[in-house]
Amino acid sequence: MRAPIPIALFCGGRGSATIIRALLRRSDVELSLLVNAYDDGLSTGSLRNFIPGMLGPSDFRKNLSYLFGNYSQSQYALKSLMEYRLPGETGPLRRFAETGDLRKLEEPVKGWFAQLVPETSLRMRALLTRFFTHAAGREFDYRDCSLGNLVFAGAYLERDSNFNAAAAAVAELVGSRARLLNVGEQQNRILVGLKQDGTLLASEAAIVGAQSPSAIVGLFLLEQPLTAGEAQELAALDYAAKRPFLAARDRVPGLSKAAAEALAGADIILYGPGTQHSSLFPSYRIAAAALAASPAPVKALVMNLESDHDILGLCASDVAERALTYGAQINHILLPDIGALPAGGLAGETWRGAKVWRGPLSTPLRPHVHNGSAVAECVLGLLAQRQPPSVEIFADILGRSVASEELVEEFLETDWGGVTAHLTLNRVAEQQAPVASADLPGLFPETAYFRTWLRNGTSDYLVLMTGDGAYRFADVQAILRLLEQQQSLGGVFGSRTQSRRQFITSIRAAYGENRLLYGLGKVAAFFLSMLIYMRTGVIFSDPLTGLRVFRRDALAKLPETKGDAPLAIVRRLIQQGIEVAELPVLYRTFSGFTDPHWRVRRGLRNLAALL
Repeated sequence: MRAPIPIALFCGGRGSATIIRALLRRSDVELSLLVNAYDDGLSTGSLRNFIPGMLGPSDFRKNLSYLFGNYSQSQYALKSLMEYRLPGETGPLRRFAETGDLRKLEEPVKGWFAQLVPETSLRMRALLTRFFTHAAGREFDYRDCSLGNLVFAGAYLERDSNFNAAAAAVAELVGSRARLLNVGEQQNRILVGLKQDGTLLASEAAIVGAQSPSAIVGLFLLEQPLTAGEAQELAALDYAAKRPFLAARDRVPGLSKAAAEALAGADIILYGPGTQHSSLFPSYRIAAAALAASPAPVKALVMNLESDHDILGLCASDVAERALTYGAQINHILLPDIGALPAGGLAGETWRGAKVWRGPLSTPLRPHVHNGSAVAECVLGLLAQRQPPSVEIFADILGRSVASEELVEEFLETDWGGVTAHLTLNRVAEQQAPVASADLPGLFPETAYFRTWLRNGTSDYLVLMTGDGAYRFADVQAILRLLEQQQSLGGVFGSRTQSRRQFITSIRAAYGENRLLYGLGKVAAFFLSMLIYMRTGVIFSDPLTGLRVFRRDALAKLPETKGDAPLAIVRRLIQQGIEVAELPVLYRTFSGFTDPHWRVRRGLRNLAALL
């Protein structure tokens, strides 16, 4: 089984949301999100002022909302609580945090807390109590402050003012499906910007807010906010004088240990879209040395689809230029074919040694939102070691040698999308490459072919197609795509049983002329599925399917199987802990080609393999 691909994604609060969700849907990815904590807008800024030294939790909280495992009412309720914006009055929440009495709360918060599992509710109350204890007797404007930010603040206070430890504690609380890391060590910094016309942007909130079209040409990380005297002194200076003043006070924090490890071990470093001058460029500054030393073969910049306040007037190549200036190492640039940012210098196939990839990266119905799946597929495809897979297909079309010509024609006309595919037909006349012929006798020739492939084959995948009907190569392609995305799977079986009506129709096509076999066929299908479950703990809706696909690297250590029935192989796979899935496929039978006796003999031999 292939190890998951480690990906380190630089992101802000919302710009990479669809990309994160797409990567989380894959089992072949180990995702780390690298975020800086310099947000100081609105309630976040108030919270940072209220607890001196604390970093901004908002972007962490927003990212955690994508990392929730939303598979229970408790998790949905927890997500709702973390995002809930407080009214000015927090007395009911304080009393509940202290006592645990749900009657102290009002809806909708009362209902959400009621749905939490007891351990999570208790932990939430403890963190909220820690914050409210700190806030006792002091004025704080809670209006529009997210409850999740107070949970972060409570964790920060509980962990002795260690922001990174607090972020880890909150991630554990919500059951995060990826690592969420502060790119820097926990030193407090104030992010300020300087525009080309000399305008000073004295906070992160000013950097992301509405502003003149003059470009931002400098970012600085200050240990303390500018005093009133310093602000007055700067106001009298022009750009040439302001820059050295700010540079003298610039203090770039160290890279956090966790972020350093994520970058050193990443196969892909992804520079996500978002608010460049606040969410992304400062992170590159902090990680510059680690990025330069990283051995990752893919370091890809995903270009914004539209212009934010902080990049007004900039083209795509300007954004890429600034990313390099602040420390990013880029060997691929993903440029959307439709976007609000002009390409500028990215019109060619390469730019500054980086390959420029152009394609549809937006969502058709939401043109201002990245298509996360398209970005994920593109980036994973850039890995040098992820060459298109090879697949070997063995087809044994019982009694239908006359149909082999049609099967070959469909195979040759199928667009395999770079996949190297070879087809072998059993018991038919000699063929020309990439189609070969074989002569394997017996009731289960596919089992003999499987064993030979496992010992001597070289392809990444093996497809077995047997039966007295016809499968579609389009379904084979769908199974291969699933296996490429779900690296935990060792095999996928095509299920012909997609509905009650379809199941009855299939049985009638095979046994309709023999009422006894027709009745036994319906009963046997359920009985066999139940028996497999009893012997293996796994349910298969179509255990006798003739379409099976196997992944070589997942079966590399599979012991020799005894018996020639396919279900003997299935049983051995499950015993070895190899995951097998089912995927619905189309299967057609043809008059004159179905053989009820062949089906019965195979069914009985498969049954014997389970007993």
